[in-house]
Amino acid sequence: MDTTNIQTPDYEYNYNYEFLNTERARKHFADTDFALRSGRHIQNYGGDFKLWDFVNDYFEKGLSRYYQELLGMILKKEFNDREAYFFLDFPEDGNKGKFGYDRTQTLDDRLVIFAILLLNLYKEKFFENKEIRWDELLYITEEGENKELWQRLLFGENKRNFTPAEKDEVRRKIERTLQLCERMGWIRWISYEEMHFEIMPSIDRIAKLYQTEINNVELLTEYLENNVPS
Repeated sequence: MDTTNIQTPDYEYNYNYEFLNTERARKHFADTDFALRSGRHIQNYGGDFKLWDFVNDYFEKGLSRYYQELLGMILKKEFNDREAYFFLDFPEDGNKGKFGYDRTQTLDDRLVIFAILLLNLYKEKFFENKEIRWDELLYITEEGENKELWQRLLFGENKRNFTPAEKDEVRRKIERTLQLCERMGWIRWISYEEMHFEIMPSIDRIAKLYQTEINNVELLTEYLENNVPS
């Protein structure tokens, strides 16, 4: 039988991913894969630097093809302030991959608004380091440009003064929210006890996902007024 003109069907892929056979893959692929599937943005900082180094080296050597062919997802490399970060995304054609859902839709709305406010702080610190402390956050909620948004988000209402008990509750709420942001790779802790953290370059991902909301503060205000109980 002449098989010269037989073509491989489009749905058949070459599942020979040579990078999986490397020593580095044996050391770092499992942690990298777990982080990416969890929605984390991997950056060249702190505890992620080995994962970042692995993804960066194998991004075009089979790793991005692995996610596209086996999971129907896109491994993306984007930049902010010339810093590269990696994350998993879904194809623009609406195919949500084999996870069956769009991770961006699972983010709590208030977490998104919190991240948008962090993005604003990141941009305001254009020529500075991106570190934030509790005293600065407290000042921002009381005197900052977007204090009404911060207060509505964190306290559920706008007023001139808040009690020490209310501020303590807000601190606990911010700690819980920052833990979620840390899992996403949007911040890194410098001191958890002192609530001292750094906003990471990957916060730029929020700008790409929620450009309309960022450019229309009234939308955020209206949402908070209608959805956050006083």
